[in-house]
Amino acid sequence: MTTLPGPWAAGRFDVEGHRGAKGLVVENTLDSFAAAYAAGVTGVELDVRLTGDGHVVVWHDAVLLPYKCLPTGPDLVGARVDDLTLAQLRTVDVGSLTLPDHPGQQPAPGARISTLAEVLRHGVEHAPGVWWTIELKIDPRDEREVAARRPLLEGVLADVRALGLERQCFVHSFDWSVLELSADMAPDVLRSALVESSVTWVPESPLTGSVVPGETHHDVCEGAVAVGAQVISPEQAMVDRAFVERAREAGLAVLPWTVNDPGRIAELVDVGVDGIVSDYPDRVLEVVASSAGAATPA
Repeated sequence: MTTLPGPWAAGRFDVEGHRGAKGLVVENTLDSFAAAYAAGVTGVELDVRLTGDGHVVVWHDAVLLPYKCLPTGPDLVGARVDDLTLAQLRTVDVGSLTLPDHPGQQPAPGARISTLAEVLRHGVEHAPGVWWTIELKIDPRDEREVAARRPLLEGVLADVRALGLERQCFVHSFDWSVLELSADMAPDVLRSALVESSVTWVPESPLTGSVVPGETHHDVCEGAVAVGAQVISPEQAMVDRAFVERAREAGLAVLPWTVNDPGRIAELVDVGVDGIVSDYPDRVLEVVASSAGAATPA
């Protein structure tokens, strides 16, 4: 059996904290990443965007949302991240507000938006073995984000190379043009194709780069391989044993997102996925440990 490259190459199951460990501590803060490391993750997923003055920052949303952001200076809520400088973004408290749909989520009072370099350095210090799933947030329907595709990727690659992490990370995106560009610019860095159910693999999709669903390729796994991916990261509802088998035939690892229900986690482990991205990586670790124990003869 061919060994697929990635954190699972040594036979371990990859447990990835989503935006750090979003269910445990407010997302994409250093405290959230610390919570993921403390839980025992093998990897973390995070989102990156480009600021108006060209810094790569760890943040999910295109704009500063009122239920995540507290101004401590000028009220920048509602502004686009790519309209603001890093110094402006640093005035916003992004750790004090917790999400009602994540009961038990702890705040990180006073936390500010971090640069990717800061998050990576913090991770190398506290959990040097973790893998990095770095999602480049590019909407190909937004001309300004399309213009940021190359400089954002250049910034990400510069940061991971500065810390020697180029063989310990995935370039990860819903915009498959990012993956094609990365394959040209950094063939040594692994690539992961994100897939959203009923959004990505549809006729005339703007998300699939040079691949045209139903024309150049008829299967989403084949399409992901065509844009240079080694990993397919589908929305978890898409994944069953048949999907995993198709991915294997195409030579892809399978890393579904975002899986928080223990029963569903167990189902996905059973059908053979290589890892899981979860807001609650502690839950995934418990299920994986239980599954390993059940498979061990008495």
